[in-house]
Amino acid sequence: MCFTTFGSIAQNQDDFESLISVLQDKNSQEIIYSIQLGTFKKQHKEGYFDNVEQLFSHSYDDGLTRFFSKLFKSLNDAIAYRDSMRLEGFADAFVLGMDGGFDRILIDVD
Repeated sequence: MCFTTFGSIAQNQDDFESLISVLQDKNSQEIIYSIQLGTFKKQHKEGYFDNVEQLFSHSYDDGLTRFFSKLFKSLNDAIAYRDSMRLEGFADAFVLGMDGGFDRILIDVD
């Protein structure tokens, strides 16, 4: 598995880095929420994620790379951010809960 962070324009980078560490710990059972913005088998279009805060990606064993924005401990905060990302043009954005090792636990609340 491959994990990549991109430049961040977020205000609270320390919390982001702390939550990334939780996700990288394969023994962690704490659920961290993020917003999945896209899934790609090949390179995404340049500029597709311009101005997305705390963008990161993870390549899974299925050969697909998923792109996420921000990390949250609160499901309600994640839902609010998902809604704002939908308004920004990411109509298919959804909340994803993950635990250590980036195991996927799908959580989508409309």
